[in-house]
Amino acid sequence: MPQHYLHPLFNARSVAVFGASEREDSVAGILFRNLRHAGYKGEVYPVNPKHETVFGVRCYASASELPVVPELALIATPAPTVAQIMEACGQRGIRHAIVLSAGFSETGAQGTALEDGVKAAAKKHGIRFIG
Repeated sequence: MPQHYLHPLFNARSVAVFGASEREDSVAGILFRNLRHAGYKGEVYPVNPKHETVFGVRCYASASELPVVPELALIATPAPTVAQIMEACGQRGIRHAIVLSAGFSETGAQGTALEDGVKAAAKKHGIRFIG
């Protein structure tokens, strides 16, 4: 039986966490830490151009530097950066994403424009995402 097209979104075997850091108040850092310590069995790749490692794990500067194409991107970065990250994910072949950022259409016209950019990048590359 063929796999459902949303299966990797909810059962990813590998995850890239965009924005990962060691800051205690960092959403992406918390996600990265929780995935590693809560029994997730897949590979977890921190992605942040500002760090060489995150909690002792090699950190990648961008999607293009990842050693594999992860099944899922967790994007927890400021709203103005998300469309560019979604575009980079699409270019790398990542087809599923969860966006954990605020500052989009809920904030008004400027946020709506940012959201439209994220949607356009996702549509261009066939990325299914929530958030």
